[in-house]
This record gives sequence, structure tokens and C-alpha cells, in this order.
Amino acid sequence: MATAYIFPGLNALIRKSDRNRFTHLPEVQSYFTKAEDIIANRFGKKFSFKEFLELPTEEIYSIHNISLAAVAICAIQAGVAERMRDQHGSPDWVMGCSLGDLARAVFAGAYTFEDAIYNHIHFTQKIDGIDQIGRNIGVLAPKGEIFSEEDYRWFDEVAVDVSCLTPRFLNVGGRYADLGKVEERAKEKGWNTMNILDYPAHSRYILPYVRAVESDFAEVQTYRPQIPVFSSLSAQPLEDPTIIKEEFLLSITRTIHWSQAVQKLVNEKGITTFINIGPCRSLSGLMRDIPVSVETKEAYELLI
Repeated sequence: MATAYIFPGLNALIRKSDRNRFTHLPEVQSYFTKAEDIIANRFGKKFSFKEFLELPTEEIYSIHNISLAAVAICAIQAGVAERMRDQHGSPDWVMGCSLGDLARAVFAGAYTFEDAIYNHIHFTQKIDGIDQIGRNIGVLAPKGEIFSEEDYRWFDEVAVDVSCLTPRFLNVGGRYADLGKVEERAKEKGWNTMNILDYPAHSRYILPYVRAVESDFAEVQTYRPQIPVFSSLSAQPLEDPTIIKEEFLLSITRTIHWSQAVQKLVNEKGITTFINIGPCRSLSGLMRDIPVSVETKEAYELLI
């Protein structure tokens, strides 16, 4: 049985039941403590994950807290993956979706936890105004239908950036006016739309914020992974530390090819089982609409 661990992104903290699913684990508590110490020692801020995870969802996901939400997700997932490995052995591959890449890299040994926490907070301090550019919406085709090549060409013409999560579910990032056009087309085509983020993640429109920190980011240290890493951005293996670092810098500006990456892991790498590190089940739900024959398991059902 060939296995891959998959690491969800921001959806992990939407539901309170998900947030608290793994907080009792000693490995997760240990990562929380490490992160709190980094925040205190390097940013001069007293912080409690216990208190943070009790906040209303809209406050956790607000622009001024989004980097702390990312740190919480990373700490939870790194602890869960560590416990899974200790109890069941190392996976054959690991792959993250969006912010899930942070914990994926830490677990694989490509990025130290300490650097991941410090760098993520440090390099996202200057994002004021990012929510004035645009946003992300989910676009879902009717059951039994998929998006066509004509649809993708239309998205290109409208100048929005499309992440293909499954053949019938897209994450679309762009400017407000352009996304308004997408929502109008959705009414004509019978697509469902939903708000995902109040800023345009995984789109070209965040590039100026990335360029502003590019020179400082050159000092970031990454390493060759000890566990094979697959990219959901390029749908290719990641081995070179320089490429891994480049992905960290540009990931927020690039679209996700989750469906393609899953299919490649199955068809080219022989993966038969995906284990969702969680805590949410968003990635497990996507598997139903990806044309692969695999088993998906939840980490919380496997851990002792």
C-alpha cells in the first residue's frame, strides 16, 4: 500500500469542532508552545493558541490575524503528521494544498518549524490593503458536469486566475469587477458560487506584495526533503531546496492544480491511499470528484 499524506489549507479552522479536534495531542501542544515562544521572543507579543482558537471564525480569518491562523494550522498539522508517522510509519509522499504546504515542508524536513513560523509572520506583516484588490470565490458546476475548455478560455479573457481543485470545482481569484462577471456567468450556466477569501489568493494580483519582500526572502533557508514532496502548484516532485524556496515565495500568486496533482500521484507514483492530516475534511470531500480509484482515510480515525 503506497500512501500520501495530504495537508489542507485555511479551511482547517472554519469549524470549531475541527479546530479542537487535535489540540489534546501532546505533539500539537508541543508545537503550540514552540510557536508561542517564537512569537514572544522574536515579535515581543504574548500569544495563546488556546484563546485564539476560541475566537469567532470571522476574527480568526481577518486580515490582521491571517498569519496567526496559518501558524495555528501549521502547528496542528505538524504535530498530527509526526504522531501518524510514529504510529504508522512514514508516508511515501506528502502534498499540501495552499497553506497546507507550510506543515508539509516542516514535516518533510525541507523547512524548520522555527523558520516557518518566524518567516511566515515576518513576511506577511506588510499586507495592509490586500483586501482592497479583490477576493477568491468558489465556483461549482452542476452534478455530473465539468468545466469545459471554452469555460477556461473565457476565464482567461476575463483576467481571473483559476485553481482547479476538481473537474467541477474551481477556486477563482481576481479583482472585484472581474469576479462580478464570473458571478453573472455563473447565473447563466447554472454554476453555484461561494465566497472563499476576502483577498485574491493564488492570483497575479498579489504579486506586488510578494515583490516587496523578495530581496529579504533570499535569506530563507530550505533543505532537501527527507520524505518525497509533491507540489500541487506544478504537479511535479519537489527536491531542490532552491525550487522549494521559490515556491514558498510565489505560491500565493500561483494557481493550484490539485486535481492534476492527485491524478499524477496515483497514476505515476502508485499511490493507493491518501491520509488526510486535517483537521478539516475539505480535501477528502474533493476526492469524490477527481477521477481516481483510491482510498481516503482520516488521521483522526487512525490515531491512538
